[in-house]
Amino acid sequence: MIKNELQLADILREKLRPNFRKVYSNINLASNKFYHYWKEWHGERVPSAQPQIDLLMVDSRLWLFAAELKYFRKTRNGQINHPFYAGIDEALALLRFGFWVVSLWHLFGEDIGLEDVRRLYQSCDFLTWNIELPINYQTFRVIKTGVDIEFNRLYDSGTREWKELPSPYAGRSNPLLEDLNAQRIQDILRTVLRIPHAT
Repeated sequence: MIKNELQLADILREKLRPNFRKVYSNINLASNKFYHYWKEWHGERVPSAQPQIDLLMVDSRLWLFAAELKYFRKTRNGQINHPFYAGIDEALALLRFGFWVVSLWHLFGEDIGLEDVRRLYQSCDFLTWNIELPINYQTFRVIKTGVDIEFNRLYDSGTREWKELPSPYAGRSNPLLEDLNAQRIQDILRTVLRIPHAT
């Protein structure tokens, strides 16, 4: 059984790896000497290194994509552990890191009924789409099949679904791509993770 987003990020890292040059999970930029690098090269006005990056994907062009994961499951008292808008704040904060596209992936455990999944998906999809948030929002049901984990993506307000891995390529591109601080943060991230710049 999947316990939390950290474990789910590690599972997705392995599943997405064949589609990318490199995939990283659970990156805490602050623990990678971010503040030291920033002060040394850019001065004392240091921006926050939050939030943690659940998934970072490097494609064949060396472009960087990030995903914020929220894993929905039932608590001990039978309630769903997250509201429909969970993760929007963190996904928006990740735009500051200069990723080409930032995704928010809602992942639902098998203990949550399809009607609840559809209701939560429709609420978040309506919000992100209608106010044109610059994030790639997708919803999946996480299904255990023997020893493997499968992901079923929901479409059309949850009326259709099929087996499919999450993709960072849908959605609007980051409006902060050209921001100087976003470029600086990405430079530090690339340095720490030894990712070359796109040419």
